[in-house]
Order: sequence, then C-alpha cells, then structure tokens
Amino acid sequence: MSRPPADAARRPADAARPSADISIGQELSFDSAILGEKRTLQIALPPGYATNARHTRYPVLYLLDGQIFFRPVSGVVQSLGADASPRIPEMIVVGIPSEHRVRDSSPSHSLKGPLGVEEPIYEVSGGADRFLRFLTEELTPYLDERYSTSGYRVLVGYSFTGLPVMHALFTRPESFHAYVAIDPSWWWDDYLLEKEAQRFIASGSADGRALFVTTTTNNPPVEFFPKLRYVDTLAGMLKASPVRGLH
Repeated sequence: MSRPPADAARRPADAARPSADISIGQELSFDSAILGEKRTLQIALPPGYATNARHTRYPVLYLLDGQIFFRPVSGVVQSLGADASPRIPEMIVVGIPSEHRVRDSSPSHSLKGPLGVEEPIYEVSGGADRFLRFLTEELTPYLDERYSTSGYRVLVGYSFTGLPVMHALFTRPESFHAYVAIDPSWWWDDYLLEKEAQRFIASGSADGRALFVTTTTNNPPVEFFPKLRYVDTLAGMLKASPVRGLH
C-alpha cells in the first residue's frame, strides 16, 4: 500500500482546484437625461434567477448609498429570502451609489446644517425631486424592461438619503410601495419633513403603502442630534391621525 507524500498534511485539500471568484452582483452604467449625467448602478439578482425568471417575477429594492450598503444589504436580503421559512420574498437589489449626496437627497434648498448654522456644503441642495423623477421615470422603466420584475418597489435610505425616502412618501406616495428610512435627517430645513408629514396625514389615504423607520440613541448625543425625537414626533402624528392604507 502506497503512503501519501510527507507534506500531504500541510497542503490544502483543494490546492489543485482552480480558484473561482465569488460574485454578488454586477455594475452597470446608466445615462440619465433627467439628471444630465451618467450614473452607476449595482444589481444583485436572487439565487436561481437565471432558471426561474421565466415564470417568477421579483420585487425590486432600490437602495440609496449603494457604495456603502450594497454588499451587506444584498446579503441580508438573500439570507432572509432563502431560509426554509423565508421572512421576505426573494428580491432584486439595485444599489444606487450617492455621487451627489447633498444635491440628490435634499427636497429643498437650504444652507442650514443640523445645528441651524449655515454651511457651504449645502449650497447645491434642493435636487431631491429631480432625483426621484430619475428613479421613477427613467430607472424603474429601464429595470422593468430588462429584468423579471413584479412591479412592487421598495425604497431604502440612510441618514441624509433617508430624506428623499420620507419626501417621496409624503409628496408622491404612489412612487414606491414600501419605504424604509434609517435615521432620516428629520432636521433638514427647519423640519420641512414635519410640515410635509402634516399635509400627507391630512390627505387621509396612502393606498396600501408601508413605512418602516428606525433610529438609534447611542451616537451622537441626543442634545446634538435628537434623532429619537424625530421618530417619536412622526409616530405621535401617525397615532393621533392614522393614515388609511398606510402600514
């Protein structure tokens, strides 16, 4: 009986196998006439998409700040949708890197930062409506034509990119079906979102839309950036005057 080479224990069992890259998606370039510029898109398709796309249509999750969150969120979506008892349906995740974060996220022009002090960085503010038009009038039709989509759309944003998420719900709720705002910058422009929320609530109906807002209290200090108060304010408004059809 032949014996294995003396160094066999030190060699990885798959040392002779060719390496293979692990990919979670692809990056595309999109020319936007509305924005007047080329934008980068990140696309993650569900496992088995190539096999199932002929008979399965998928919701689409539009993720702002894609340059930060595309990889982790794609993994979470895949994990929650692939369990033996899935918590969510399988989804197509579309990451949209924030190339002009202040311009595209702010629903109005203002120079005031979170402490009420004017800052030059906000000089380009006020482009959220145009950015939302890019999402709904250009990007959504493009993806619906290219991929097997169900028509159900989720918009997700964090901190400053939580602004256009809330702004879209309050001013054009038909744009998306579900809105996820993580630490949204409720302070913007002397609490503009609060005024928009009042008008949205007065409208009385959201036609089956869903909203999830989350925040944290540990950083930064509450006296500097009272994010919990923002969420409490919105929750109190919605409890006092529930919007029919809003989950």
